[in-house]
Amino acid sequence: MVSIIVPVYKSEKTLSLCVESLQRQTKRDIEIILVDDGSPDNCPQICDALAREDARIQVIHKENGGVSSARNRGLDRAKGEFVLFVDSDDSAEPDMIEELLRRMGENALVLCGYHHHYLGRDVEKVPDLTAWAGAESFLRLYGQGYMNMPWNKLFRRELTGRFDESLSLGEDLLFNLDYLRRASGSVAVVQKPLYHYMQNDSGDTLSGKKRDDKPELGKRIWREASRFYEELAGHGDTSGVINARLLQEVLDDVESLPFDHSRSRKEKLVVIEAYCMDGELRQAGENAALAALDYRLIHACMRRRWIRGVYLLSVLRSWVIRLM
Repeated sequence: MVSIIVPVYKSEKTLSLCVESLQRQTKRDIEIILVDDGSPDNCPQICDALAREDARIQVIHKENGGVSSARNRGLDRAKGEFVLFVDSDDSAEPDMIEELLRRMGENALVLCGYHHHYLGRDVEKVPDLTAWAGAESFLRLYGQGYMNMPWNKLFRRELTGRFDESLSLGEDLLFNLDYLRRASGSVAVVQKPLYHYMQNDSGDTLSGKKRDDKPELGKRIWREASRFYEELAGHGDTSGVINARLLQEVLDDVESLPFDHSRSRKEKLVVIEAYCMDGELRQAGENAALAALDYRLIHACMRRRWIRGVYLLSVLRSWVIRLM
């Protein structure tokens, strides 16, 4: 059986569609655990109504504690041999679980591609890796952004640890790294986009809240990923891939500033200045394999501490995106 754990918070508009995508799974031997994390909208009532209609659905109501707390409560209740995490504003293709189980075999973990929905766009993201080869495979998947999240992966429940409830960013990657340390098997990859990730820029969902401590947490993730790779490879990453992931997180934050209507222009410039002056970020930037042109241009301005130039490029990029 597969236990599907769904943290629920302020998702009354998407919750039913999310659960329907799970009820339609071609793999029927599942349990769906809805963890209402003290949601102040109609989510608690929707959860209860869904459970009355389908015996496979269980509901946990708890005080608000964050997405990690909700996932941990779901793990406490789970009975399946395997675990899948799904966010309540997302959805899954009908054959997602069946496809992941088909590739599990003796592997410790299976991951797949996904649809990234944002700003009215649907971008398919599919890993280009077919066979796991230890450290270099981790580096490749990490660099492509497939190791950070829990929701595109099927886990063996007996190997799962806990999500760190003290963190507001990076807890997913730390959970995944801890899992891989526990696991002696390899990782299988399904080269299909089986999950639909709906990016929410409003900051209302459990995983979408704005974080003032994002720079420090981002650097902690960078250190942990670097340490994990060194454990696997026996040496540090010289390719610049792990450094690039740190810089990409920073650059994504900078590029999102024009869309942030809660801050003044002066406040946004302060954010950019802090990034430009950070010593560890500057050190990582000396060897960062940035591929995208917009990243390279903005990072070049950041290296020169051209704060207003960084913001201007971010604004120009936002105009281009709106026109696409």
